[in-house]
Amino acid sequence: MTRTKGLTKLKKLGREYSAAEEMAKDHFFEAAEETADLLAEFDQRGLEKGPALGGALTQIITHLIAVSPDTPAAMGLLSSCIANAAQHAEGYMEVTHEGSDNIH
Repeated sequence: MTRTKGLTKLKKLGREYSAAEEMAKDHFFEAAEETADLLAEFDQRGLEKGPALGGALTQIITHLIAVSPDTPAAMGLLSSCIANAAQHAEGYMEVTHEGSDNIH
């Protein structure tokens, strides 16, 4: 995990991947980077964190549900993403989190 302008950017965790897995990882990290850039833009524009994050998450979750074959598949992916985020943020939260008042 790296930090850019106050944001956490994900990094690849080590193991060997097949070509298809590597392409999926590349797409995952490209989308993560672009999302981090978008969040930095929100911050630069002075948008409040809570509403901006709420709007972004609502849009992404709505799209996830709309394109998923069924609700359980969407919830499975969402659960996986939450677990991934918790793993990546574990050390970051201990060092930099100022409290939930800055987010809500």
